[in-house]
Amino acid sequence: MPLASWFRALCFAAAAAAAIPARAADAPAEITIGTLYAGSGQLASASVPLHVALEWWADGLNRQGGVYVKAFDRKIPLRLVSYDDQSSPALAGNLTNQLITRDKVDILLSDSTSVMTASAVPIARDHRMLLWDVTGSSPNFFSADNPYIVLLGLAATDRYPQRLAEFIGEMPKLGIRRVALLYTTADYTAFQAAAARKAVQATPGLTLAFDRGVPANTTDYTLLLNAVQAAAPDAFLEFGYPANEIAFLHAMQDNASKFKFLFTGYGLTEMDLMRRNNVADQLMYSFALAGPAAYSFKTEYGLDRDQFRIAFENWVAAHHLAGVEFGFNALAGYQAGLVIERALAVADSLDQMALRRAVFSLSGRLRTLDGPFVLAPDGSQSGEILPLGQIVPGREGDGAIGLNIVWPPELATAKPIYPAP
Repeated sequence: MPLASWFRALCFAAAAAAAIPARAADAPAEITIGTLYAGSGQLASASVPLHVALEWWADGLNRQGGVYVKAFDRKIPLRLVSYDDQSSPALAGNLTNQLITRDKVDILLSDSTSVMTASAVPIARDHRMLLWDVTGSSPNFFSADNPYIVLLGLAATDRYPQRLAEFIGEMPKLGIRRVALLYTTADYTAFQAAAARKAVQATPGLTLAFDRGVPANTTDYTLLLNAVQAAAPDAFLEFGYPANEIAFLHAMQDNASKFKFLFTGYGLTEMDLMRRNNVADQLMYSFALAGPAAYSFKTEYGLDRDQFRIAFENWVAAHHLAGVEFGFNALAGYQAGLVIERALAVADSLDQMALRRAVFSLSGRLRTLDGPFVLAPDGSQSGEILPLGQIVPGREGDGAIGLNIVWPPELATAKPIYPAP
């Protein structure tokens, strides 16, 4: 080998050898994850279980030495930097800015729900910080010119009610003619109502007998229920956040209201919460999208539904966390952790665009207890589509509810029971 070539080879080998310890030396002492939660207020029932699940996930990894980070080829401990936004979007905006500018977190998560995520989206974009959007599913958050957001825990709201919209087209076969819509005007629920409205209007033989939106802070549904009953619908579709639905079901209970076909937004996603608030009986024979807390998706990464439920409930009991239920929001917190975990295992660096590329590399290749993880080019979620289920009595004497999947046909386990007994 010529002397010059030998010298170049020697220099290259020396540089490569030197890079190995330098890479390890550059590794941070911890990976910081900034996140918000609503410890009080209207959205606490959705936010707190999600945050508790995230804490459980981080603690579990730290007990194993941390999360594996490909960029440094080692496990690194996680640290959650968490603030209580008290269900206030304005406070959430200020705290999001604080996480970015003062705490300088490596990974930025939004609070749950579209209501709370809305304030974080422009702030993350302005700071060129990737927003790991846990459940803020409003289509308004996503655009081709904003690469600083990815949705983790459920399909974007214009896709989320897909199975319900399809089933509405089958309603005339059941004898349904008149449909009532009642929804809160927050993006998450209003977009679902819009999809339902469009399906009703596109189906021959169906008419809208009632169609009204109410503020997300609505807690008194008595007069609204009276108005719906006066419209005499064959099917009643109600969309709200958990606190809305608890108030709605209490009003049904107080008024001894009954509908031949009732759909609720959270009937099969937060059943434990409904039980604790003594309204679960109002949901018998009602319909809802069967979220992963009720319906078991094929799981190829992480714990399956039943394994997670046991682990989560043990954690809650061990930490004496009263009023924190297993349900969709707890699953969404774990789902966020799983996506972060897998992304860090394949990302070349902690640069925000490198993290985004890593998340997108998981699209179509990750199946968790939340269903198939599939991202659209704008960062919205196109996977995690839920089947439509009907709540029925469980086996006699065991106190459990039963679940019939009624749509789509390829997943159906039973025909819908209509009218409700």
